[in-house]
Amino acid sequence: MTATPTSAPVGEADIPAATRVRYGPGTLYSAVPAEVEAMGASRAFVITGRTLGAHAQVGELKLRLGDRLAGHFAGMGEHSPRSTVLAAAAAAREAGADCLIGIGGGSAIIGTKGVALILGEGDDLDALRADYDYRTQKITVPSLTNRKPPVIAVPTTLTSGEFSSAMGITDDATGAKDIFIDPGVVPRVIVLDPVLAAETPARLWASTGVKALQNAIERFYAKNANPFIEGTCLEAIAIVFRDLVPSLADPQDIAARGRLQFLNWMTAFGAGKGGIGLGHGICHQLGAVSHIPHGISGGIVLPHMMRFNRPDTLARQRRIATAMGIRDAASDTEASERAEARVRALVADLGLPATLSAVGVQRADLPKVAELTLRDRTLAPTPRPPRDAAQVLALLEEMY
Repeated sequence: MTATPTSAPVGEADIPAATRVRYGPGTLYSAVPAEVEAMGASRAFVITGRTLGAHAQVGELKLRLGDRLAGHFAGMGEHSPRSTVLAAAAAAREAGADCLIGIGGGSAIIGTKGVALILGEGDDLDALRADYDYRTQKITVPSLTNRKPPVIAVPTTLTSGEFSSAMGITDDATGAKDIFIDPGVVPRVIVLDPVLAAETPARLWASTGVKALQNAIERFYAKNANPFIEGTCLEAIAIVFRDLVPSLADPQDIAARGRLQFLNWMTAFGAGKGGIGLGHGICHQLGAVSHIPHGISGGIVLPHMMRFNRPDTLARQRRIATAMGIRDAASDTEASERAEARVRALVADLGLPATLSAVGVQRADLPKVAELTLRDRTLAPTPRPPRDAAQVLALLEEMY
């Protein structure tokens, strides 16, 4: 007789309001102008970082947009600084933008969503941000219902901001990464072009692959995980360990790059409300305070988080180990330990740093990072909530 489960999953998941995902070689040119036309937009405004802004493929896209191109802001900085997002929004407003096209890594995509937020809700970002109280584990999100210009996202790295209603924008004045949540800024169309992604620098591609792995692992064992998230995250873990290293050995392996681009979709779509875990909160604030890219900090933080969460996620970490190809462990504990070791080995094989000191984080900044982490809304579903800032600081010291 089959045992009857004593409980069923209970929760809530956000389903992004994207209309479609266009994927495959050449979709930068075949899909983006067509989608702008289909939206009825006549003032498309492109947002990129400085390096990609001068790239030949972006220049060709602008030519193909023709009279529908309203302008191009090519100065979005790392971690989407508030001042830069406001400047981009002012430029888009001046250009009369009725559609935004974000092209690039996570900062460019998040920054583009931030521009959409500002164009719809105004420049007072302090009034728009989401707040989190770690003591009550409660998130307060303002009601943001004004119409936003539609966004087309063309990611060139393996981050997942294009499939999320959340954005992390760094406050230049306080050094904190503030979180904003608005379903109205979810990109209407996401374009995954592995030919454009083949131009992404190796270290950036590798580090964002590790961030995608962190997304998958933290979402899989988060308190608000459900069978849908579990299935997509386990497959994402398998793809990272199968395809990431080969895609770096041969950047023109378009098939591997194309499969990896699905990580963004697989680790974010249908995720529960409220973020994913303590590791992400730490990475957000390391980025804001110490200007460390999330992919780099993710490779440092993830193994420590797996160890920290082990007491509360042991059986789940065995399933993670199985997705990595570890199928002969004698116990859940052995499987979990070997999974952690495989993450550390992957980071080393990719040539990425393993400690905070190796990337120039100042020990004197760790208490600030710990304090800011506690207000980061991504902590909400973490399986083992930190007691206080002192416990987070102790973890940071282990990573140092």
